[in-house]
Amino acid sequence: MKRNILILLLLSAILPVSSCKKFLEEQSQTDIIPRSASALNEMILGSSGSAMDVGIRFLDDDMVHDNTLVAKGLVYDSYTWQPEIITKSGGSGSMQWTNLYPKILVSNLVLDYAPKVTGTPAEIENVSGQAYLLRAFNYFQLVNFYAKPYTDKLSNPDQDPGVPLMLASGLSFEGKSRNTVAEVYKQILEDLDKGTELMERSGKNTSLYRINHLAGYLLSSRVQLYMGNWEKVIEAATNVLNRKSDLMNLNTWGGADQNNKPIIGTQNQEVVWVYGSPHEAVFPTGQQNEAYQYTLSNDLLSSYETGDLRASIYIKNKRSMKRPIVGIAKVAQAFRISEALLNRAEAHAQLNKLGQTQHGLLALNDLNTLRKKRFTTDSYHDLVSTDADDLLQKCYEEKRREFFGEECHRWFDLRRHGMPSITHFYRESNTLTLKYVLEDHDPAYVLQIPKGVLEKNTKLIPNPAPAPRIGH
Repeated sequence: MKRNILILLLLSAILPVSSCKKFLEEQSQTDIIPRSASALNEMILGSSGSAMDVGIRFLDDDMVHDNTLVAKGLVYDSYTWQPEIITKSGGSGSMQWTNLYPKILVSNLVLDYAPKVTGTPAEIENVSGQAYLLRAFNYFQLVNFYAKPYTDKLSNPDQDPGVPLMLASGLSFEGKSRNTVAEVYKQILEDLDKGTELMERSGKNTSLYRINHLAGYLLSSRVQLYMGNWEKVIEAATNVLNRKSDLMNLNTWGGADQNNKPIIGTQNQEVVWVYGSPHEAVFPTGQQNEAYQYTLSNDLLSSYETGDLRASIYIKNKRSMKRPIVGIAKVAQAFRISEALLNRAEAHAQLNKLGQTQHGLLALNDLNTLRKKRFTTDSYHDLVSTDADDLLQKCYEEKRREFFGEECHRWFDLRRHGMPSITHFYRESNTLTLKYVLEDHDPAYVLQIPKGVLEKNTKLIPNPAPAPRIGH
């Protein structure tokens, strides 16, 4: 009884109360359980996607303070990489942990109950497939927030602490230690394999609001990319592109129209899955709150070439136009086909750098396939490469131009590309602007596990804490 009450409380925290009542029925006075595959299907939809605190958007080098004086808050803490992003109640670091684990537990609950509910085999396999894919995605997010990157020169994934793997619907962290980074990635890959197999076999979801087999293959290409398994990246990305290769053509897209035709939205033909709350990533236009006093960095803006339509369709007045304003937006993030091309291009470029030179042309072909849809016809030109390092850098730059502000692509890429030093400037007063520096391989590249979680479970090893960061 206690376990089921805790499950109900968990679900109530994630889903509207009316939804909980809708898919949970009282079996008796002492047992509350989901009874059908459709009930599990509604449950998994309610927890779909990976919650992301808005402060995470300000950690990387794509955002810059616009010099408007505004009261300091959580965005300032993230932007200047202060310890407060992990110690304050509701700070960015703690919110990732507290938002993602309940979603994982819903996936576990679905998988625990799937053999016991009514429904056709296809319905049960389909909802189980969704649960596996969502669990993989949420663990991928967690291990990239709270652990060292898999392939860094200073990393040892077989020994580096990752995050605790919880694979059943129990709710307690008590006595649970951190699995290694390698163990977490192994579980992610196993879940992706199971999820995509079940989704392929049971019937493919057609709603873009539900995770599906294409999103599973795309996530597989992303995970393999982070692990440095270049051949497997190519295999997974090709699995996506063989099934869906549509790219939006910005020549026929029209002007920037974030409210009626957002880049991150179901109208975009290259979207395969949309998820998340718009409040994770969108701010009301014109509202003078702290988060709105930041624009895209000049470093990013200057990287767009003449004729690149993304500079006028994705961006206006140095701000992203990819999403609708709050009140209109329905989702915050999206998986897009263009990522499959860019993941595959990087994998080809990495193999080219290893001496397999036949992959160099394949990398350029993927990059140019995307770019043809992003430039005006009269300004487009094929990329060429001078050497292996130049080609790889072109892959990195193209991904930054395409995916700025989406999910955590840039922050996670900075981590796996060597955790370089970043500098942010912040206007402290009318007469003082200070510089804040995230050092090379800074401890702040790995978020801290929330204090409350560490206090309740002494087996969880904390990450090295960054010192308070002082501007100069």
